[in-house]
Order: sequence, then structure tokens, then C-alpha cells
Amino acid sequence: MGIIEKQATRNVIYSYLGAGLGFITTIWFSHALTTDENGLLRVMISFSALIAQFANLGFQTVTIRFFPFFRNKEKGHHGFLYYSMLVALLGFAISLVFFFLFKDKLVESNSEKSKLFVEYLYYLMPLTFFTLFFNVFDSYLRAGFSSVVGSISKEFIQRILILIVLAFYFIGYIDFSTFLFLYITATCLPTLMLLFTIIKNDEWHIKPVKGFFTKELKNDIFKMSIYSLLSGGAGAIILNIDAIMVNHILGESKTGVYGIAFYFGTIIVIPARSIYRITSSIVAEAFKKNDFKEIHSLYNKSCNTQLAIGLFLFIGIYTNIENIMQMLPAEYYSGKNVILIISAAYLIEMATGINQVIISNSKYFRYDTYFVFALVAIVIVANLIFIPLYGISGSAVATAITISVGNFLRFIFLYYKYKMQPYDFNTLKLIALAIPVFVLGFFIPQFQNAVIDILVRGSAVTLMFTLLALYTNATPDLNAKFKKIIRF
Repeated sequence: MGIIEKQATRNVIYSYLGAGLGFITTIWFSHALTTDENGLLRVMISFSALIAQFANLGFQTVTIRFFPFFRNKEKGHHGFLYYSMLVALLGFAISLVFFFLFKDKLVESNSEKSKLFVEYLYYLMPLTFFTLFFNVFDSYLRAGFSSVVGSISKEFIQRILILIVLAFYFIGYIDFSTFLFLYITATCLPTLMLLFTIIKNDEWHIKPVKGFFTKELKNDIFKMSIYSLLSGGAGAIILNIDAIMVNHILGESKTGVYGIAFYFGTIIVIPARSIYRITSSIVAEAFKKNDFKEIHSLYNKSCNTQLAIGLFLFIGIYTNIENIMQMLPAEYYSGKNVILIISAAYLIEMATGINQVIISNSKYFRYDTYFVFALVAIVIVANLIFIPLYGISGSAVATAITISVGNFLRFIFLYYKYKMQPYDFNTLKLIALAIPVFVLGFFIPQFQNAVIDILVRGSAVTLMFTLLALYTNATPDLNAKFKKIIRF
């Protein structure tokens, strides 16, 4: 747990530093760029993430699951990085062929409602290449219990670079075409930073080691790759299809509003993603040793910690929603419900802990593929139903339904197969103490200045939530961390 505690803490710190920069950048984006231009950025990132996931050919999960069997620095981890990069290059080549085969169709389907996307389509595959290899290098480092550098480069340094680029555009020093080029460049740079880190740490081993692969190991890796390709690709669809479908049905302008609003809703889940980054490797190692006690302990602690942080952030967002909307231009007000719905959905995800991490690293990993495929059908059908009815709020509802169903299925599955359930009396304590904090946040008188109101309301909510959590000891791990900081 020492590795998890240390790296998860550092990941959360850098993630929230990045989130703070992201908050400022997102507000600025809404004022500096048109809704169409913001829509272009969201669609470009969504498409590249989706293609990169398929191009990985399922090897990202293979890295986390099987790297413990390859780990041997003296022998260059038996050439594992070489195989990862070879698979990624093959996957990218296949993606490139499909891109050129369907490029005209993509242009035709977006020519009316997404003209900027068509105009700058040539950026898509270079962005996909760097996104793909960021995932390759990041997974390799995470598998070696070095997850922090990915957080620093992606969540912190990248956001600083984007903020600098935006400042140049805002003052009129560069035009939008140059801005977009520099924005894409800033998005790609973390990949080079990870590559530099791997070389610097003497982990650049790209020579295959003959004789290591047994027939059984090859078969296991191949099976995992197939299931991971299907589940990972389907998972990428779930994460990115909302923006793509909003863009297709409603156009770039609405996608821009949706993208800005969606960001605020995802603030809640940032700490969970930081914990996933390191626990996936720890869980894989625990399964290798059949240490189910450790896995159950991780499950319980992740739920408790994530629920505490999730409730705190959920209250902060809901009680400050009007302040957030005041900071955005008037045309973004339609995104208010998107923020509220998405934040509620991700609170549910926070409250269910590392359920997907456990299943995907267990012998039942194929079942998560089945779940994800069911969720793909749900999210597509739900978007087709709700977007025409409720616009961008409808897409948020579709995402919320998908997240809720997925986490419910995984919770039931883990209980059925392993008799694991992560909740205890502390769960009830957290829910109980959150109620008066939520009420306090709403009853504080409104200040005219949004920034002052956020500071006052946020400070009151933070103080009351912290005191109640410490008094009730509802979050043992966080309380211990807090006391350690105070003693320091």
C-alpha cells in the first residue's frame, strides 16, 4: 500500500493542479473561441482517442496484466517494450488505411454541420499517432510502478502549454490556424516526455529476447489482446461517442457548448482516474499471487476514499452552479444541466471504486468485455433517443445512464463471483454527513460577485465537510493522511 499511497497522492496533486489550470483554461476558452471552434477541439480529441484505442490492438491491458511475468530489468524485461511498440505501429498502419478508405465519407457526413472539422481533418492522424504512443509509454511506465510522470506531463505541463498558446491567440499574436497547430503540438508533447523518461531511466529495451515466450503465454496474451481490443475499443466508444453524436446531430456549435460543460462535470472523477493509474498494476500483481485479501482491501479503501472526495466535489459543483454559469458567456447557459447530470453520474462511479480494474485483471476479464459491449448499445441508443428530445442535456442523460448501469453490473458481478462488496458503516457516515453540508451550501446568502461567492461558499463547505469527516472518522485513510500532514 505504500506505493499506492505515495503515487496516488502525487497523481491526485498533479491532477488537481492540472484541473485548476484546466478550470481557468476552460473559462478562457469559452470567451476566446467561438462555440464552433471549441466544438472542433472536442471532436478532434474524441476521434483521436477513439482511433488510438483501437490502434492499440488491446495491448494496453496486456501490458498491465502480463508485465509482472516479463519484469526483469537485467534482461530488458524480455523485450516487452519492443513488442508493445511493434503492435502499436501495426495498429496505426491499419488505422491509417481505414482513415484513407473512409476519409471521403467522413468529409461528406460533416461538410454541413462541422465545416471546421473538415477543414482541419489532416491533423487527426498525427494527433492519433501521438495519443496512441502516449498510451503505450504510459502503460509501460505504470506497469513498472511509475505512474506519476504520465500525470505530470498530461495533466499539468500540457495544460500550462495550452494556456500559453491560448494567451498568444487571445492577444491577437497568432491566428486560429496557428493556434490550432500549437494546440495540437502541446497535446502531442507529453508523448515525447514519456519517451525521454523511459530512456533516462534506462528502461529503453527494444531488443526481443528469444526463447522467453512459451506456447501457453502466447495463447494467454493473444486471448487477452482480443478481449481487450473489443472491450477497450468499446470503452473508448462509450467515453467519446457523446461528443461525436452531438456533433453529427446538432453540429459543431452545440458540441462546443457540450464540451465546455462536460469538463466541469468530470472534475469529480479526477481523483478516481489517478487511483486507477497505479492500482491496476497492484491488482494485477495481487492476482498473480492470489492475494484476494489485498484486492478486497483495495476495493474497500478505494470506495471509501473516492466516495468522500466525490461527495465533497459534488456538493461544491451543485452549490456553485450559478457562479460557474456566470463565468461563461451567455450562449453556454444551456450547458448547465449537462454539468449537473454528468457530475451526478461520476459521483456514482466514484462511489463504486476500482470494480472495473479488479474484473479486467481477473480470470473473468472476458466478462467485462461483455458488459462494455452491452453499454455501447445502451449509450448509442440512449443518445439517439435523448439528443433529439433534449439536445445536449439528452446526451448527458445517455452518458449518466450508461455509467450507472455499468457500475451496477460490475458491483453485482464482483459480489457474485468473489463475495466482495466494498461498503461498510463508514459509507453511511459519509452519506449522512454530506446532507447537512449540502444544505449549508445552499443556504449561504448569494454574493453578487461570482468569484467572492465561490470563495465564501466553498470555504464554508470545505470547513464543515472536513470537520465532520474528522470527527466521525468516516474516512480512515484520508483522516490518517490529514493527521500526518498536520504533524509534519
